[in-house]
Amino acid sequence: MAREGTRSATGHSKPRVFPVVDTAPAVKRTKAKPAAPKKVAAPKPAVPKAAKPTGVTKKKAPKKESAVAKKVKAVVKKAEKKVDKKADKAEKAVEKTEKEAKPKAATKKEKAAAAK
Repeated sequence: MAREGTRSATGHSKPRVFPVVDTAPAVKRTKAKPAAPKKVAAPKPAVPKAAKPTGVTKKKAPKKESAVAKKVKAVVKKAEKKVDKKADKAEKAVEKTEKEAKPKAATKKEKAAAAK
């Protein structure tokens, strides 16, 4: 910090002047001449506006799926396919057991026994 008296010693003895910032609201000036009254335009004939069709809405952009959601859906599809394949195999196995067994061809011994 400067010592006291240095300003007077250097020849700069004028007091320091700090600018004051004016914070008062600005004064609005009025015009010297009053504005001429606006001319009233002749009323235009009313044109009915076309009615908007009902039920029509803006199309929204489809939401983008996150990478995680895509992976989950892919895994679910794979699992569903596996379950479907297993179900098909089980159905086929049940059908095979339900089918009537075909009579076997009679052997020679059975033919001989039946003939006696």
